[in-house]
Amino acid sequence: MWTRALLKQNAKVVLSQSYWRVLLVCAVGLLLSGELDAGFERTVSDPASGLSVETSGLLFSSLLGLLISLGFLIGLILLMVLAAGWGIFFRSVVQVGWKRYMIRNRGGSPSFTTLFSAFDRHYWNVVSGQFYVTLRVVLFSLLLVIPGIVKGYEYCLVPYLLAENPGLPPRRAAELSSFATSGEKWKLFVLDLSFIGWRLLGALLFGIGVIFVEPYYQATWAELYAALRAKAIAEGYTTEAELQGL
Repeated sequence: MWTRALLKQNAKVVLSQSYWRVLLVCAVGLLLSGELDAGFERTVSDPASGLSVETSGLLFSSLLGLLISLGFLIGLILLMVLAAGWGIFFRSVVQVGWKRYMIRNRGGSPSFTTLFSAFDRHYWNVVSGQFYVTLRVVLFSLLLVIPGIVKGYEYCLVPYLLAENPGLPPRRAAELSSFATSGEKWKLFVLDLSFIGWRLLGALLFGIGVIFVEPYYQATWAELYAALRAKAIAEGYTTEAELQGL
């Protein structure tokens, strides 16, 4: 049986020997996964607000406005497509490598390149697994916010499972995560809530402080995965052979 205090204590022990290495990995992971919010306010101005065009008639002005609007719409669509592609084909794979680094860091000194280790022969399976659970969470979120949050915690171990066995079929990874988090979702939510104070503290200095808090958070979740992994094996949901697929 795990507790928040035990997980955090174990995380501190691990970080006492590896904090600066983990900090570097977390900083790069946050940057590449797009999760780093620097806290800067952005002022978005209308690019067309200063446009002054002499026209000889209302028709030309209307056509020009339509073309500008279409240009912005097409640009927005392209940006959305690029962002989706980045998230599916790059960000999700970096996340798996990040989790692999944190798992290995519990008992060793993994190489920095572990962060990118999921870009291997199992790349497409990792992409499929991450996309599969993301799609399910999004679909449940369309119903109501709460079901989406619940599903998010139900599948929260999928990146860790794929980090250990990148060849694990997507449906099986989702199934194992669902088994392991059964009866644990509220505790997982409370665990996340316990970091709010640290997050707020890290938000100081334009959000740069978040980088220094992230190793503690990631190390704690690596300890959580180890605990739920042991639970899944003990209850017969999986075996060491299935998880150790590397």
